[in-house]
Amino acid sequence: MRYALVVLLVLLSPAPARAAEIGGFTLSAHAAPVSVLLHTDLIPVPAEPQGEVHLSYTQTELGSGPIGRSLASSVWPGAAVGTGLPQLLGFAYPVQANAAHPGGPAEESKSGMRATAGASKAESYAGARQEVPFLLTADGLSSTSNSTVSATEARSTAVTSAQTISLLAGLVVLSGVRFESVAVSDGGKGTGSSTFSVAEFTVLGQKFPVKAPAAPPDGLLKALEPLGITLTWPTSATKTEGTGVTSAGRGLTLTVDVLALRTKLGLGGILDGVVAPLLPKELVPLLNPLRKMVVIVGDTEAVANASAAAPLTPPDAPAPQTPLVPPPPAGGVQAPLPGTPPVAGIAPPKAVTPVASVRAKPRSLLDFPGVPALVVLAGLGVAAASAFGLRSFGTFLLGGAPCPSGHPTGVPDLRNG
Repeated sequence: MRYALVVLLVLLSPAPARAAEIGGFTLSAHAAPVSVLLHTDLIPVPAEPQGEVHLSYTQTELGSGPIGRSLASSVWPGAAVGTGLPQLLGFAYPVQANAAHPGGPAEESKSGMRATAGASKAESYAGARQEVPFLLTADGLSSTSNSTVSATEARSTAVTSAQTISLLAGLVVLSGVRFESVAVSDGGKGTGSSTFSVAEFTVLGQKFPVKAPAAPPDGLLKALEPLGITLTWPTSATKTEGTGVTSAGRGLTLTVDVLALRTKLGLGGILDGVVAPLLPKELVPLLNPLRKMVVIVGDTEAVANASAAAPLTPPDAPAPQTPLVPPPPAGGVQAPLPGTPPVAGIAPPKAVTPVASVRAKPRSLLDFPGVPALVVLAGLGVAAASAFGLRSFGTFLLGGAPCPSGHPTGVPDLRNG
């Protein structure tokens, strides 16, 4: 009895709502654990910054078509150089792995880089130890960008992480850095999240553990000030608009005033007072190659936008025809058309009660339209009795009595000639 009750409740419970299927979609994601922006007067470029480098950079794009693309680069100089070299110099930037769909290749792998692209998924990964002498050393540096679409969901994910990042020959060290941004759209709404975490700072050998991710540790800003370093704490935000969503984590930004740092470290007097007089005037600017350096630790962005598939619509119904207006009667007064207001002196037409449509019921073999089953059976009986009587009467006429001459009676067999 108990099991029967359970089965009954399951059968009577409403079916769960089914998610709408995805129609069109647009996905993108990019991630860079460390970005270095260089401001210098040596490069005659009318833009700021004059140079940029993104370490362990990944990017994916996926859209309706389907069209997919993924990029992974251990050292990415930005789109202007990374994708502009073929047009400027005739060859592609070598430090990258690319994949595309449908043009291909579907997958490409190089040292510390991997990119794949298909009809429903684009993924890229980059990770390796990075070192720029006297400026930056990073261990455990990696990033992953992923864009996927299924029948009911479109999702983008961007993740970066680093074990340790050492700046300016160890003057500033960061550890336990991780950023993650996720964007999801199901065709009806968009949802997302963006988070980050930093475990610890070390400035001139003094450690500053990060207890709350929302604000820098006490005393950290004052410790960086003598070095000419300005710190901007990272932020994360999620913006939803219609069925689309954008989740982004803007990394921790360290702005280094190189000229002030030279003075703080006592290098300005040596370079400008001792080394500069020994060099030609044309080479003196090389002693101050950088005016400012900006290091961005952690940068992720994920974008997802999808629309539900349009339901199948029935064929267009035929346009309503204009009713024919009958000619007026001999008296010259025409009856009003249905739907027109009554006119004095003319009786409105009588309302016709619509006949309710009756759903056809299943019929048996003996049911005929308008004929009762008893009448059908009686007719079949009369037909059978008449056939039997006619047969007996024919036998009596043709073969019922013997022939006086002894010849066979009955109907001759005409098949035997």
